[in-house]
Formats: sequence, C-alpha cells, structure tokens
Amino acid sequence: MIKIDNLTPYQVEMLDHMWSLETYEEFQEWINLLDEDDRILAESLAQMVILAEADELLGDCKEAKEVLSKFVL
Repeated sequence: MIKIDNLTPYQVEMLDHMWSLETYEEFQEWINLLDEDDRILAESLAQMVILAEADELLGDCKEAKEVLSKFVL
C-alpha cells in the first residue's frame, strides 16, 4: 500500500483523480488540460507515487546494507 504523508486536501483530490484514470494516455491528456501550476503539482505527485512504490518494493534493503558494510573503510 502506498502512503504519502502531509498532503493537502487538494493534493489528495488530485491523486484520487489520477488514480481514476485508466491509461497513461488518459493521464497525459488530463495533464495537458491543466494550467501550469496544477501540471507541476500533478507531475510532482506522480513522482511521489513512483518513489513511494519503489520504497515499498525495496524495503529496508537489510541484505544489501550488510554486503555493502563489508566494503566500508
């Protein structure tokens, strides 16, 4: 489950709308209809979702940290 903290109600509303879109093409069409400020916000929110999902998939990387710690001088 993706969790992003400290969003404004408007940002939550925008993310809800983004989630409702069926395809990337629909997302692009919607983005192109937004004014510049909202487009920047929507793109930032999309990047936050991608980063949150990456964090979820990677977890705490305990094994990688253990291996890398062997190379620390």
